[in-house]
Amino acid sequence: MGDTFSMRVVGDGPVADALLAMTPPLGWDVTVTADDTSIPDGLDALVVTSHHDGVDGPAILAALAAGTAYIGAMGSRRTQARRREWLLAQGVAPEELDTVRAPIGLDIGADSPAEIAVSVLAEVVATRAGRTAVGSVADRDGAIHPGLAPGEATCPGG
Repeated sequence: MGDTFSMRVVGDGPVADALLAMTPPLGWDVTVTADDTSIPDGLDALVVTSHHDGVDGPAILAALAAGTAYIGAMGSRRTQARRREWLLAQGVAPEELDTVRAPIGLDIGADSPAEIAVSVLAEVVATRAGRTAVGSVADRDGAIHPGLAPGEATCPGG
């Protein structure tokens, strides 16, 4: 998964603030911008919290063109449909749009900005780990840490 994980949040507001506050323990390099739609080379993840024409669609378009591994966007189904139509009109293939996570986040019943940020970060972590059907660890058979040999996992709680 590489040494440094880079994420850009495009948009502002309480969810963007919560995302920025929660990422330091992850060790990720995170940038928040209200309206800069440029995407740097090698960006690992784009999270769009903006709901503004001229910001959200262009940011997603730039991330798709740059090959950003994870792209997700907040917004209602109506907002998602508007973005999708704009992106299709820009020449983005429907199959490529299917890689964009929108609405963003795991379905954990999140309502507050902090809860939404947790659901977004959890989805980014799951996607990085190649987990497409995410559920509770309790509902999964097998080892909790399948990439580690028995006894190699450590408990961060002590």
